[in-house]
Amino acid sequence: MSSTLRDIAPIDPAAAHPGLGLDDYQTVELLAAGLARMYLDRQHSRQSLGPEDRVGTSGALPRAWRTAVTRLWWTGLAQQVNWPGDDLDVFAACRRPLGTWPIRLDLAEGDRDQVLLEGDELSEFAEQSVALAGCQDVEAELVENRVFALLMAAAQANGSTQQEIQDAYVTLRLLLVHQPVLSDLDVIKRVWAMPAAAPQGEPYVKDLVRAAYRFQPAPGTVTLRVCDSCGNPLTSPLVRCPVASCPGRAGTRTVRTLEGYWVQNRATRRFHHDAGLVEDRLFKGSDALAAQLVEDGCPIRVSLERYPLMDTWDGSLHFTHGDGSAECWLFDAKDTVSATLLGRCFSPPSEPEAARRFLVLAQHRATPAYRADLERELHGRVRGITVMDETTFLRQAAQHARRLGGRA
Repeated sequence: MSSTLRDIAPIDPAAAHPGLGLDDYQTVELLAAGLARMYLDRQHSRQSLGPEDRVGTSGALPRAWRTAVTRLWWTGLAQQVNWPGDDLDVFAACRRPLGTWPIRLDLAEGDRDQVLLEGDELSEFAEQSVALAGCQDVEAELVENRVFALLMAAAQANGSTQQEIQDAYVTLRLLLVHQPVLSDLDVIKRVWAMPAAAPQGEPYVKDLVRAAYRFQPAPGTVTLRVCDSCGNPLTSPLVRCPVASCPGRAGTRTVRTLEGYWVQNRATRRFHHDAGLVEDRLFKGSDALAAQLVEDGCPIRVSLERYPLMDTWDGSLHFTHGDGSAECWLFDAKDTVSATLLGRCFSPPSEPEAARRFLVLAQHRATPAYRADLERELHGRVRGITVMDETTFLRQAAQHARRLGGRA
């Protein structure tokens, strides 16, 4: 391993002088991007992520990591702290809360308790830092991007009209939310329902499953230990579901197979299944609201569109009057560890037109401190967006429908 930062990292123009202010969130994002690159290399080579395996030469280190370490060195110099000495110092720090590092990083209080590595695995905070920051050199190769691209391709290939493509997209998107485990019999049924195949290739749906899941041989019948709410497979010691927003506990599921079953890989679970749970709760709550309004005799009809315009937004609620005129609410649902990173990177699309637009937070995230950090980052940059938690959003939708119908 190189003994000096001059050997392991290019000079970062933003850090060329210790008097220049550095964006510490960008430094953290670069560290996360470097770790993600190393994690991909480990997957490809089947080697350990430990620093002794990854830092044999300066060329083995991702550019994002080298730039981040240089920035840490400049920050330490400005604070008169001789840190870091080398990459091993930074690897060790990545397993400790950011607020305990030898140098002070200008981070929101809620992010100072976060770590970048949990053992040899990327933490949820690190993975979301990469995804929200849009680090293209890493993001293009992350499994979640591959899954999303194949999801879009499968939807487009299995529809001849825009509505059919949209319907296919919603079906496949919800598959990733609802089915963290798939029998090979389930896959066969999906292929029968959506048979479109690439030229001289296999059905797009099968390619999607291969990218999003990993195969486990188990012919006949297998009993799995899973969360009884969201369906995620659980490791033996776990009693409760590890997904923060899921109230589920350990249960079992019996799966009938021909040759085996498919289990979502880590990236699909984190960025599609787990993140989709808050979306699914909002979908179910909106459907329940629509049914309740009909039962109550309210003249306003509420209808939900899931993932409108191929996931431009997570959902749109339409409040329709008896004369056919309608009002639209658009919403994006988020369940992210860092409010500051979310606020810095949230950029809502302008289409389609809507009366109101919402950023809806998972209930367990929406603490006063989280909202304060988020709204501070959104202020002056994002306009026309109302931030609220999922329970408040559904309650306000119900109140709005009844008010429009003269039943407030």
